[in-house]
Amino acid sequence: MMTGEPSERQTFWERHELKFYRYGHIYASICGQVIIDYAPQRPIRAPFKLLLIAYSHVLSLLLIVVLPGYFGYNYRALTATDDRRIQLVLYVGFANTLIKYATVIVTYVANTCHFEAINQRCSLQRARLQAAFAASYRGSGWPKRSFELFMYLKFVLINLMIIVQICAIFAIARIDSDTDSDSDSDSDSAAAAQGRRLRIQFAIYAFVLWNYTENMADYFYYVNSCVLLYFRLLHMQLQEELEQLRRLGCGRLLLYGCRLCDRIGLLRERYAQIHGLYADSFRMHQFQLLGLMLTTLITNLTNLFTIFNLLATSSCAFGSFPIAVSGVYALGFYLDTYLLSLVGEYIKVEQTRLALTVRQFSESPALQPPSLNQELEQFSLLLMHCRQPMLCGVVYLDRRLIYLISVTAFSYFITLVQFDIYLRTQHNK
Repeated sequence: MMTGEPSERQTFWERHELKFYRYGHIYASICGQVIIDYAPQRPIRAPFKLLLIAYSHVLSLLLIVVLPGYFGYNYRALTATDDRRIQLVLYVGFANTLIKYATVIVTYVANTCHFEAINQRCSLQRARLQAAFAASYRGSGWPKRSFELFMYLKFVLINLMIIVQICAIFAIARIDSDTDSDSDSDSDSAAAAQGRRLRIQFAIYAFVLWNYTENMADYFYYVNSCVLLYFRLLHMQLQEELEQLRRLGCGRLLLYGCRLCDRIGLLRERYAQIHGLYADSFRMHQFQLLGLMLTTLITNLTNLFTIFNLLATSSCAFGSFPIAVSGVYALGFYLDTYLLSLVGEYIKVEQTRLALTVRQFSESPALQPPSLNQELEQFSLLLMHCRQPMLCGVVYLDRRLIYLISVTAFSYFITLVQFDIYLRTQHNK
């Protein structure tokens, strides 16, 4: 454990942490993401590991090649409907799944190319940093409690979204069954039944695509949360050294200066390791994150337009369940992406606070050993060099990007509403 507290004072997360990680690893492996291992404990046996890798490749190719061909072949039946307003909803949902499909391709290619790098530079490097802080940190427990809160929020959101999407599949079946009941002829009924079956299959396919990409996004969120935790622990250790430096007199400063210099050098090296973990994780997942941002944009647009269409065309008794499902899913998906950007922004804030703390060392006693001044200068240069990475060299992953996504989704939503009003006017004529 991080703070070395006795077992009777351990939190719920500390007692069950490995179980959460094991559950996440098993679920990720089922979804074809065998590379994701939150807390490596013991190596998987070679035959079983090869079997899991083969399964992940087969599932990925099934999602990327086979099923898109099947739905592409039946595209007309998939989007067939007499109501052009409903067809517009289907087109928007199809575009949403298309973005998820592109993100799956990027995720599969990135995982294949970075398989060893993700293991060595993310999973194992994070485990080494965890062990280092567990052995050296004896301060306040609030950074660990904040980390646990982020993990709880993510765990609740992901499971909520899984439940909501399963409910959405039933909602689609309910809407289509109501549409089937309005069909007059047998041929219309057969075509409607085929379209209904295809739309339910397509909804399940979209759900599996979301799970495929979301598992990698969850792993990136976990690594970033660990980076934030380690930066906070490092900052508190640095503040302890600063307080000790201020308490020392000139004579004692010369006596303990060498030890303090070594300590600052160790913290500087640890900062470089933490930032290296952050930068490597960001670099290997940046294209997947860009796909996640686009998916968030289109998903918000899809859910808003679906809610609007249900409110405009359905009775309260019939449309209440699909409307509630779409609303909860839109809110959950947005909060999930917002939480990811919030962790990135907190990391940026913590790096700024670290830089300010290092600067405060210069305000301490003037008779500092030259070696200590040199270490502090190197630390300051490292902080200036280690900047926050950009998403594909274009934008920063912070709350401003999430606000921009919301505004853009609402703008496109207004455009879709105008199309819907135009179609309704043409239908009434």
